[in-house]
Amino acid sequence: MLNQGAVATPTLLVTARPAYEFILSLVALATPGRVDSYDVGSDWFERVRALGGPQLISQLEALTRGCEHVLCRLYGMAHDLEPPASAEALVAAVEKLDPATLRLTLLGYYAKRTRRRVPPDVILAAARGDPAAQRQLLADAPDGPECERALAATLACEPVQLQRLAQEVLGGWREAAWEQVSSQAWPAIEREVDRLRSVATETPVERLLQSVTGGAEVLPGPGIELIELFPTWVLRPWTIQWEHGPTLLLGVPVPAEQLGADPDEPPERLVGLARALGDERRLRILRRLTAGDYSLQDLSEYFAIPKTTLLHHLVMLRSVGIVRVGASGRYSLNAAMPLELLRLLDRYLPAVATNGGRHRPRLD
Repeated sequence: MLNQGAVATPTLLVTARPAYEFILSLVALATPGRVDSYDVGSDWFERVRALGGPQLISQLEALTRGCEHVLCRLYGMAHDLEPPASAEALVAAVEKLDPATLRLTLLGYYAKRTRRRVPPDVILAAARGDPAAQRQLLADAPDGPECERALAATLACEPVQLQRLAQEVLGGWREAAWEQVSSQAWPAIEREVDRLRSVATETPVERLLQSVTGGAEVLPGPGIELIELFPTWVLRPWTIQWEHGPTLLLGVPVPAEQLGADPDEPPERLVGLARALGDERRLRILRRLTAGDYSLQDLSEYFAIPKTTLLHHLVMLRSVGIVRVGASGRYSLNAAMPLELLRLLDRYLPAVATNGGRHRPRLD
């Protein structure tokens, strides 16, 4: 729940900042292991990787090591930009930043997420070269092996060198591909911003957030006074939560109806369900959830796979409503989904031809 006891519900603000989508487009490019989970599809990745070129892709890998949090730690800078918060303005802000401050930013020194795990004085000592502090940071801060590799690489990189690398990645991406990426994404984002602002005037905040996040619980941490809601096109169907000062930045996927799809194409809902179900591992997860509700740790131990890998599959299932996650972090199965899938197929597929003519059994 958003309103617990005497805690006031944070104010909701719907925004569209190009700098956010700019960062997320690089997040998508930096996480090739998740290509099958992004609605933009493999063709989009092939196209934008070609636009970026092998040198830029190599520089992005050197900066992030496959960890999206390196880039997510730039959200605070994007948030603090003056409107319209363009990609160009973010690149300029990174160029002007003191190299040591940028290094601390990429280590998570200014991120609440990292500070909850590692005291800020330990992060600062690690940045200054203290071996014990570095060991503690690498042990307690990462979400997975790719995050540990990214932190280790950032610690090993001199501030000036790291800033030069970040400038090359951000500036190179803006020059090579951002115009084409934004020209495809931004019309849908603007339509969704208009819709959300209209809906927000007549819908309680909690109900709106449940709708736009696919039922995920949004639980602002202590001190959060504002929820800044922004649509993302490139990272569909994922949602993004990042705290910056008193603000929770909440990125939500642009829904299918804002994408301007051809009416003759399969319904986006049907395509999303089919994609989510089109993996043996996800089907095994669903079968397990028929036995009850389980935490991420429970499922990780049961299937003997890393939590980061498992979360990738659970996000896909949750994004289309097949799986739900409660406030306690336990995952459960939406028992109504199999029937919905059958109904969607029944409505989309034409009548089946038989010797006696056309036959179309209805499920409604």
